[in-house]
Amino acid sequence: MTGSIDGHTRSMGRTLRLVFWALLFWTGLAVFFASQIVLLSRGRIPWGGALAFTMPRWYVWGLLTPGVFWLDRRLLSGRSLAGRVALHVPLAVACTCLSIVIRLMSRPIRGSPWPPSIADFFLERFYWDLLIYAVIAGVAISRDYAARVQQRERQAHELALEAADLERRLVEARLQSLRAQLQPHFLFNALNTISAFTETSPQTARRLMGQLGDLLRASLTHGARPFVTLGEELTFLDDYLAIESARFEERITVAVRADDDALDVMVPSFLLQPLVENAIRHGVAPRLSGGHVEVTASRNGSRLTVRVRDNGVGIPQDWTLQGNAGVGLGNVVSRLEHLYGKRDLLRIARVPSGGIEVQLDLPLRSAGEGE
Repeated sequence: MTGSIDGHTRSMGRTLRLVFWALLFWTGLAVFFASQIVLLSRGRIPWGGALAFTMPRWYVWGLLTPGVFWLDRRLLSGRSLAGRVALHVPLAVACTCLSIVIRLMSRPIRGSPWPPSIADFFLERFYWDLLIYAVIAGVAISRDYAARVQQRERQAHELALEAADLERRLVEARLQSLRAQLQPHFLFNALNTISAFTETSPQTARRLMGQLGDLLRASLTHGARPFVTLGEELTFLDDYLAIESARFEERITVAVRADDDALDVMVPSFLLQPLVENAIRHGVAPRLSGGHVEVTASRNGSRLTVRVRDNGVGIPQDWTLQGNAGVGLGNVVSRLEHLYGKRDLLRIARVPSGGIEVQLDLPLRSAGEGE
């Protein structure tokens, strides 16, 4: 009930302010044209007489203007400009005649004498009042067009916001899908590693199962965020390598080195594990003598440079990232493109002495930007 009263009070306040400014505007016009009469008469016509001539005209048009605006908005809005102007012609004649009739009928009330000729009275005022109507109608049309343009701009802005929000949600859904593909992919490989020890070394299999449980619990927290610190990513990588090293024993070694000032840089979660897994399984594992994988990370100006290098079998000459990348590597490329909006953040090069090097050049992100 109180809210209804407050709303009514505010509405009344707005109406009173509008009436005040409208009265001030039409009074100002009457005074302006009255000054012309006073100046042209060289003072023979006093201000009172001049205002008595100009005020009825402008006050009557002040009363008719809301009606002109209403008719234009209700009956003519939405038509072509030519059609709209054409329909205003009969309205102009009608409103002009109405304005003159009101002023004529009000003369006895104002104490003015009845004109000797009604026809002359109309002709003296008709053309000038017709121009007044044209100005009012022009303002009404312009105001309506401006309101429609503003409405279209608001609608376009709202559509742009909806499109941006939809694009953001699609990107988030895509990233969630990519992370969902990585985790089962990693899990299946880990289970395959453990299953290899089930018959030959049950004790090792049990130990690896315990490590896998710890790793999966850590991955729930790790994978719930799009970005983690490089330090967190390296900790997760160490847990993964603890399982992988059991399978390959001493045949494959992995070295990880990161500058201290790079550990707090935000990087996409599950970034390094698929790259290291790819280097082990497709690079050094096929070699009978095994091999070595090296992971390095350092700040380089406004970027974080991460390299994963192996001395394995390398890649064929016709190998391309777009056509030959597996699930893990392909998902890393897609996630980097979605998260950073760039395609050239990951590069793969052949190492002259054998093997390949994967290099990432990531824009630096603070902890606040990475959430």
